[in-house]
Amino acid sequence: MLDDMTAVAQRLGAWLQARGQSGAEVLALQRSAGGYSNITLLGEIRSGPGAQAQRVVVRIQPEGAAVFPDCDVATQYRTMELLQGSGLPVPPLLGLELDVSVLGAPFFIMGRLDGRVPDENPLYHLEGWFHDLPPEELRRHWFAGIDGIAALARLDWRALGFSFLLPPEGVTPLQEQLRYHEDMLRWSEGLSGHGYPLLWRAHGWLVAHQPHSDAVALSWGDAKLGNCVFDQGRLSGMLDWERPALSDPVDDLAWWLMLDDSLSTGYGVPRLAGLPTREETVAHWERASGFSARHLPYYEVFAAWRFSILMTRIGRIFTERGWVPPEAEMDLRNGGSRLVELLAELHHF
Repeated sequence: MLDDMTAVAQRLGAWLQARGQSGAEVLALQRSAGGYSNITLLGEIRSGPGAQAQRVVVRIQPEGAAVFPDCDVATQYRTMELLQGSGLPVPPLLGLELDVSVLGAPFFIMGRLDGRVPDENPLYHLEGWFHDLPPEELRRHWFAGIDGIAALARLDWRALGFSFLLPPEGVTPLQEQLRYHEDMLRWSEGLSGHGYPLLWRAHGWLVAHQPHSDAVALSWGDAKLGNCVFDQGRLSGMLDWERPALSDPVDDLAWWLMLDDSLSTGYGVPRLAGLPTREETVAHWERASGFSARHLPYYEVFAAWRFSILMTRIGRIFTERGWVPPEAEMDLRNGGSRLVELLAELHHF
């Protein structure tokens, strides 16, 4: 069905009308080239003749093996729904459907936010609108994103309704995440047909060196420039809430720094001149969040390890779709795995 955008648009229009939006129609629907863990469609909704069109995004749960073993659009939707009114710039929501008879899989529709997203392909360290910003604007955008993850860390996650993310009794949030990603690594190995010994060595180090922390915050799960929408230097959107979790507040900062590093050091290209340093970023986050970054070195290893596990799947998907040649071994050789190699030398695992 998803090969026929006209049919999909008609079904979505009928679905919206059945939900009370009389005369609604879906226009200009097309598949997005971005995103690998969900099927993403872009289009417009018009409520009737002469009405102003609203830009929307449709996220559809994939069938079969994707990036995550348990992709769940319902959790994504619930997370953004709970964050409505929190002060964070999350997309407006238009509805969730779990009945597979509509499109063949669960899906939801959300509004598309105004603004621009820094490019990861091609790398923003090398080219693109973000790359071309003057230094003062680079810093403004960067720190706007850091302010966003600091604001997330400050939220009262219990009051907002995120207790459903709590691990089983007697298990810490970190132990639960280590368990989940250990299972995911085994799952990915089963699909790829070969092992990832470096990632298992990193896992052993992470288990042995778990820090104790009484601070627990809501984690975005994919805090990075590439998931931030900016409108004239203002953070106008925080996207992709696929893996929300409870974690040490510094977890999202570690992921942010690691992702930026993976797109430069990880691929052997110079970091974009004018971006704030690691030290400036950490100090800004501590001031804005009110939390300490003392466990950052551990969580940077944790972030690189998790990202490398994701890349084992993304690399295989790219190879299976013919986007990269098999000899590139993208599941083994990527920006994340390079960081794990460097961290292995630093921490001796």
